[in-house]
Parts: sequence; structure tokens; C-alpha cells
Amino acid sequence: MKLLFLSLLLVLQSLLLFIFNFNEISAQPLLKSATDFKVYQNKNHSFELMYPSNWTYIEFEDQFLDMDLNVLTSFISPLYSSLDTFQEYFTIKTKMLDPTDTFSNHFKLYLEKLKKSITNMNISKVEDISDKNKYLKYSFSPQPGLVINKDEYIFLNNDNNIFHLEFNSNNNDKTFESLINKIVSYFRMI
Repeated sequence: MKLLFLSLLLVLQSLLLFIFNFNEISAQPLLKSATDFKVYQNKNHSFELMYPSNWTYIEFEDQFLDMDLNVLTSFISPLYSSLDTFQEYFTIKTKMLDPTDTFSNHFKLYLEKLKKSITNMNISKVEDISDKNKYLKYSFSPQPGLVINKDEYIFLNNDNNIFHLEFNSNNNDKTFESLINKIVSYFRMI
């Protein structure tokens, strides 16, 4: 019960920070070595990754959907200083691809849904890398003074299961990009 309360409190805190954030953050320190990471495994969905050891995570046991994707886990950064008012986070989402559909079609339809559902959206990069790997980078401004940057890595495994790794930061923080690359490089199907 206590764990559930703490999890709900973390989700509420993150949502409030997301909604009411008006300040820029200071650049967070880079994690320098593998000891700065912990391994996260999700045996129900057969994947693992490494995440920063000072971040927390929340697993969503009940079916929680976002844009037709099942949200599995969110990882949330700590606040690094009193000036830091936005907690970077990344979320793992999944969906079983319909056998009559293609991964490229899923990606195309997903991009169309994003464009329709997010106002003030600026797509800066779309990469249809391969038949099992896609990438999308965009930003949007939900309120004046707040810019949310999103990097999405989208993978298809051999069982037709699609995984979206969605990273969120604000105000074009380049420090977060190297961390994203490190996390994505550790993503594995188990």
C-alpha cells in the first residue's frame, strides 16, 4: 500500500511539474560510467535496459493507454538544483502489431495521430531507418515559456511487438541527448 501511495505521489508530482513548469533548467551532470546505471528488466514484455541509478521508475500494472500504445514504465530524473523545475523522463510503451499491418504503416499512422493531437508541434527529424527501427524527434510548447523536446525510438521485435522509447526533456537540453543515446544502446529483448 505504501509503495502504491509513493508511486501515485511520484506520478502526480511529475504531472504537476510538467503542467506548471515556467523556468529553464540548469544542465544536468552526465553520468560517467556503467556504475551510474541500474538494470531494469520487464519479464512480462521480455525487454531490459539500463537507466541512470539516481532516477526512479514507475511500472503501470493496469492497462494504461496513450495513443493506442500500452504504457509499461516511466523513468523520472531527480531535480538537480533549486533552479531545476522539470524532471526529464522516458517512457516505454508497447503494442502488438496486427498481422495484417506493417511496421511502416504503424509508423506513418502514429505520426499522423501525433500531428492531429499536439498543437504547436515542430517535427525536426523523421527517420525510417529500417523495417525494424524508426526514429522521430519533435518539440511542442504546451504553454508559454515551456518547450518539451521528444525523442522517440521505435522498434519492432520478431514477435510483431512494437516498442516505443519516448524521451522527454525541456528547452533543448543537449546534455540529455548523450544520456538518451546511452539508454537506447542498452535496450535489449530478453
